[in-house]
Amino acid sequence: MRALVLYGPEDLRCVDVAVPEPGAGEVVVAIEAALTCATDAKTWRRAAHPSLGPLPARFGHEGAGNIFAVGDGVVGFSVGDPIVMANSAPCGICEWCRRGRAGLCPDLVYLNGTYAEYVCVPAAIVGANLIVRPWDMPAHLGALTEPVACGVRAAERSVAGAGDMVIVLGGGLQGQVVCGEFARRGCEVILCDPHAERRALARAMGASRVEDAPRTQADCTRLRAMTPGGLGAHVTVAAVGDARVWEDAVRLVRPGGEVNFHGGPAPGDAVHLDATNLHYHEITLQASYHHTPQSVRTALARIVESADSFGRLVGDEITLDGVSDALRAGGVKRIVRPTRTRTS
Repeated sequence: MRALVLYGPEDLRCVDVAVPEPGAGEVVVAIEAALTCATDAKTWRRAAHPSLGPLPARFGHEGAGNIFAVGDGVVGFSVGDPIVMANSAPCGICEWCRRGRAGLCPDLVYLNGTYAEYVCVPAAIVGANLIVRPWDMPAHLGALTEPVACGVRAAERSVAGAGDMVIVLGGGLQGQVVCGEFARRGCEVILCDPHAERRALARAMGASRVEDAPRTQADCTRLRAMTPGGLGAHVTVAAVGDARVWEDAVRLVRPGGEVNFHGGPAPGDAVHLDATNLHYHEITLQASYHHTPQSVRTALARIVESADSFGRLVGDEITLDGVSDALRAGGVKRIVRPTRTRTS
């Protein structure tokens, strides 16, 4: 079969490898659709990520398809089942799992290799995060389950309730999902992004208002003036892995408010904050990373409920040969069809 393997920074190669065979508790999935994403773009550039493992490494972590083969001891799944899968599974017994923070589990079992015709799903993921999707759900929508689960998890971390104002900085997929989750709670959401098409999409996801991304202190002052009493938002979310955006998120929150840093910055990035502001205004700072088995299931339900809106989050179809170009362009969502050959 054909599979993409990462050998080093920006060194992604399409190679011929053997079709995997499932071991005990494992399943092999025939990938019908994978998705490119910003995380893969960062990993492609840096050749490093907590989920990646040693190089060379199979690449890609968002995908859906049909079960091709099952290993000994697998129950609840059969050959031909249409499935979605998360890219990890927690142990379920450690301190963090017991406290509902499964994304921090030190023994997470990761899955990579969805940019391929087939992928072997580890037994731990089969047991915790392999789910049969509705038969009428297109595979590319099923593949959205994992990234949507991360946005769901970010919103779960917040105490924001009905009537609160939330400012989301960044209208990529994560920002859109977070926007939708807060809108479902009855929050008033302002989403900020420099791209008109993303702002339009945020309206469909439930944003009360959309604005251009703030670039200067004056922009932040103008945006803050739109909040109740001009005091700032009750919650701000930095859905961009940029330290400057994280700093803006703190500038835009009101006294007693909450800031969520959601988006992976580059290694070594530093955030400079006014400690006086944090102390005397009792600002709560938190971050969100990854997902939990519950947020994965919630994500799938959200996609089923609003298939048309979520379908707008993905772009054109490409083959394995086009993945590097898509990642070079910043990791915009593209539907990867591994079984299709190069087009002339």
